[in-house]
Amino acid sequence: MRFICLIICSIFFTQIQAQDDVYINKAHYPFIRTVELRRIDLTLAPPAVEINTGDQLRLSFDDLSGVAKSYYYTFIHCNQDWSSSDLNHYEFLDGFEENYITEFAYSFATSTKYVHYDIDFPNQDVKFKVSGNYIIQIWDQNNDTMPVITRRFYVFENLVPVNAGIVRPNVVANRMEYQKIEFTLDLKTISVNNPYELIKVSVIQNGISSRGMYNLKPRLIQNNLMIYDDNNQVFSALKEYRRFDTRTLKFQTDRIVKIDRRPEITNVFINIDESRGYKQYFYEKDMNGNFVIMADLTNDPNVEADYAMIYFTMEYPYWLNNGNFYVVGSFNDYTITEENKMKYDFDKQQYSSQLFLKQGYYNYMYVFIPNTESTFDFSYAEGNYFETENEYMVFVYLHSYERNHDTLVGFKSLSSYK
Repeated sequence: MRFICLIICSIFFTQIQAQDDVYINKAHYPFIRTVELRRIDLTLAPPAVEINTGDQLRLSFDDLSGVAKSYYYTFIHCNQDWSSSDLNHYEFLDGFEENYITEFAYSFATSTKYVHYDIDFPNQDVKFKVSGNYIIQIWDQNNDTMPVITRRFYVFENLVPVNAGIVRPNVVANRMEYQKIEFTLDLKTISVNNPYELIKVSVIQNGISSRGMYNLKPRLIQNNLMIYDDNNQVFSALKEYRRFDTRTLKFQTDRIVKIDRRPEITNVFINIDESRGYKQYFYEKDMNGNFVIMADLTNDPNVEADYAMIYFTMEYPYWLNNGNFYVVGSFNDYTITEENKMKYDFDKQQYSSQLFLKQGYYNYMYVFIPNTESTFDFSYAEGNYFETENEYMVFVYLHSYERNHDTLVGFKSLSSYK
């Protein structure tokens, strides 16, 4: 156990940061792992529920300190930009402001010891009275200096129907490597005095907030329809996600080249990847960057799945001195840290990294981040092709000047797959 703690502390110490980023998806302490926030009924669906319908989300996480703690959770109502709204908790919550997590269990027969926690909401203790962007915060009763976890989710109303589709861009130069999203909003059921100013729209690809478009404006408003078809509404199309499968740690599965089992830790080596920047596209079903915790021959993978060190390697003919490659996916919220930063081996002409992950089925990609920017560039290692299947989410917000907050009055999730 001490060996595992040393690994965790050494690779995650840089992630503990100040409070100024509490409204992003983040585990704020190194011993918190495998944070998931999903719909109970739709595992791979985005964390969005319709208000007053009975839809529920489940937040789960592991505490690798191995000691059960008194965790409680709170909610924050946010505006479109994830800044806190001016609403007090009693204005957007029906129930208690603070609620304790009562569902937890110790890991069973695993080399890495942990305590697994679950919380389903809305529930009998707390419900939402107002739609919008929300943050759930997990707190340790004995340490209130910083939340343990912050996680984004959405509570929406179906007041504004969204009719959307993915098409080839009109600009010839973009037609093979980009996808254009076009959509209309139907305002027949709501009264908005100044829709151009009060309606705010966001579009996000594959749940990656850094690859979103925000505050989009319509090209035309006509007969209660807001029409969004500007030529700038294009996303680089990416390619299908890479994958690996660690449902078993006893023998090699697809894309696993070596498993080194030791008493204190299991090391798993993925097949050496190639850069796909200029390779021909081919379709392969993926999960659009998602992951699912699974473990063969177990009754409950939540507490019986083990952790392993996963080794990633990508061949690249030369070192890029103007930036760095990172391993990303929903398993790390597409964050850029020292943990998932790749190092270059000049002798082998390879980039490599290692991540401590729970057993399951994972999607991932390699992204390049220039030294002077924070922009994700997938073209170096992955490339782009129009036919790629991606998931897009359209969020429609209505701003209230009187109370200075945004409500989420329309939501649409769609796939680019034809």
